[in-house]
Amino acid sequence: MSEVKKSLKESKTTSVVAWVVILFGIVLGLAFILSYGQVETRNENLDIIQVWSKEMVTVGLFIIFNGLLFGYLFLKISSILNHLENNKN
Repeated sequence: MSEVKKSLKESKTTSVVAWVVILFGIVLGLAFILSYGQVETRNENLDIIQVWSKEMVTVGLFIIFNGLLFGYLFLKISSILNHLENNKN
């Protein structure tokens, strides 16, 4: 019988998913900040100016933080799976 090559292990697949989640969170957070971070308001001369909204920038930073947090958790799961795969053999 022909020997079947092993494809990616679960730990490596989970590690790749973790890095994708981290990068996606960073990109999505930066895109949110750049898209919605500046708002129009009026100054004392009633001119329309654009200023950075603290609330929108904070939401964008929390999007980045969530991506980092979930990516970190997936990396921890990957580490546990790698440990279990090495002990199995």
